[in-house]
Amino acid sequence: MKKNQGIFKGLQKIGKNNPLMVFAFIWVAIVPSLGSILLVPFFITNTTFFQQLDFSSPETWFLYLIPCAILMAFAFMPTTLLAGLTGFILGWKALLLLILSYTLATLFGYGLGKKMDKNSLDILLGEYPRAKALVENKKGKMGELIFFVRLSPIIPFAFSNLLFALLDTGWKRVVLFGFIGMLPRTLLAFGSGVLADSIYTAIRQGGNAFNWALIIGLILLSLWGIARFFKSK
Repeated sequence: MKKNQGIFKGLQKIGKNNPLMVFAFIWVAIVPSLGSILLVPFFITNTTFFQQLDFSSPETWFLYLIPCAILMAFAFMPTTLLAGLTGFILGWKALLLLILSYTLATLFGYGLGKKMDKNSLDILLGEYPRAKALVENKKGKMGELIFFVRLSPIIPFAFSNLLFALLDTGWKRVVLFGFIGMLPRTLLAFGSGVLADSIYTAIRQGGNAFNWALIIGLILLSLWGIARFFKSK
């Protein structure tokens, strides 16, 4: 009971000192679902237009890279859904662009989180000196946490960007370890989209037993890694 009261007090303090951060966490929890409902019909309607784009042109790269980075960075669309749709509509030629766009989105999201931070984590952990000491003690090993958080298909991309900003992991670690962690789930979603026989199959993704086994495997590995990070001395 005391622990819950301490967390509640911490959240109240953050709400008073930095309401923008509270709003940001609510935003990344709600908006991806709403954005998907609004944007998926747009992609379905304009599939032919996207398929006719010339990917040897720098203008096309820019046309894809910047909007997709903004969609992911500001939580307008989940990364796995965007990866599946990209795979179905554009095929393997767009894989590099997808990877570059989520790397750029990482920089956008992390930078925005740092701008809004205002020591929110210190406020939240003020009631828990041991937890605060643990976080401080793990500062040099944040790359491991970033990798396992990014590996999980169920931890939202934009949410984790805010989390990394609060933990002050450093943008270089977020880009490097985040890239490695995101790659398996991105390839799974993108490949499912490429192999899908319809755009609706691409949206649903993971429709066969093998894909589900991989998804569950990534989730379990991610949970194991996160738990190991906080338990290890």
